[in-house]
Amino acid sequence: MAEEITSTKKKGSQTFRIHTASTKVTQSELNELERAAAERGIRLGEWIREVLFRELCGSDQMNSDSQINYGYRLLAEVVGMRVFLHHVLSGMSRGEWLDAEQYQEILRQVKAKKHGWAKELLSERLPDTHG
Repeated sequence: MAEEITSTKKKGSQTFRIHTASTKVTQSELNELERAAAERGIRLGEWIREVLFRELCGSDQMNSDSQINYGYRLLAEVVGMRVFLHHVLSGMSRGEWLDAEQYQEILRQVKAKKHGWAKELLSERLPDTHG
């Protein structure tokens, strides 16, 4: 069993974290991790601890973060399809046809930009319907 150090205070006891679990990452991976923690407004170590224990506790079932990630990916695909169809069908509605190169260019741009568009949509404020 792991050793724990406890401290007794007036309102009960507190368990201290005294062991370290670590891994090595590249500089770019560290930058990504620090950005992710900063976006959540917590220290890197606390965010990593949350992620590890969430994975440990929810590895057999889809947890809420997995559902959010799935929803985000789904939104990106829907946005991508909407933009793709808009570009293809708007030209067709005017009697214009795309050649294979134009078609592939639209696909390439949609694939490259769909996640940014999804983030943009998610960051927009919803209209206030309560007033």
